[in-house]
Amino acid sequence: MEPTESAALSHEEQTIEELRRENEELRRRVAELEVPARRYQAIYDGGVVSVQIYRDGYSAEANACWDRLWGLRPEEIHGSYSLLKDAQVAAAGFLPVVERAFHDGEATRLPTIRYDPVELTGYGSARWVASALLPVKGTSGPREVVQLHMDVGELKRSEDELRAQKQQLETAVAERTAELAEQLRISEEQQRAIATLSTPVLRVWSGILAVPLIGHIDPDRAARVLDVLLQSITATSAEHVIIDVTGVPQIDAHAARHLRDTVRAAGLLGAQCLIVGISGRTARMLVECGLDFEGVPTFATLQEGLRRLLFGRPEPT
Repeated sequence: MEPTESAALSHEEQTIEELRRENEELRRRVAELEVPARRYQAIYDGGVVSVQIYRDGYSAEANACWDRLWGLRPEEIHGSYSLLKDAQVAAAGFLPVVERAFHDGEATRLPTIRYDPVELTGYGSARWVASALLPVKGTSGPREVVQLHMDVGELKRSEDELRAQKQQLETAVAERTAELAEQLRISEEQQRAIATLSTPVLRVWSGILAVPLIGHIDPDRAARVLDVLLQSITATSAEHVIIDVTGVPQIDAHAARHLRDTVRAAGLLGAQCLIVGISGRTARMLVECGLDFEGVPTFATLQEGLRRLLFGRPEPT
């Protein structure tokens, strides 16, 4: 074989090898491109997401899910409908967001909107939708804009139902709170009335008050008796107070001390106290405990105590 023929063959083999490598590189790049293409096709044909494609600002293509979502025939709006000129989108204040996608090539998400195609075409179905705008960029800007719609009607209805339920619950809570507040007010009034009835101070004569006590005398009740009595002495300028313990079943050491404190407090306001209704059992207990009421007149009955104040002596027998 001549040298020239050998060189020519070598050059041809080199060219074939280069073509083979370029072919393999093209195959690899095509395989890489097929992956996102298949992914996009899965979204487009999946029947779950509505896909609408805009070219030069106008609707150019839509998938079957878009048709089902809006109840429209896509071909009726292709070439004539522009999202940039949509009156409902403009009324909702979304045009600046749309313009960023179409003019600036920025992927954006539109807020949820209730869109009614009837205003545009005269027929179709209104839907609550959320959508996203995804520009397909070219060397001089967006070549296409893909819009994905998600029907959120079920979610919107659930939100409305939850909002209504929340409002009903808040109303019920407010009504119940008002009822409880009214019941509490009535209860407090009843407690005040009971407290007043349990510590009555009666004006039996000019300058003479009577305090009939019934039931057990505990510290709280003793404090109420003292408070009500001192107010009454001040209000009436009473000079004498008859404390009737006939209705007290048992006077223990604590109750006796409370009575003694009441007598002393009344004396500081210039009112002399008489104690009536002390039984023999109570008298013995007072003596045993060293709790005598020295200087305090005591009588067996209210009648005797009142007679002493009015007449200064016992009724003749």
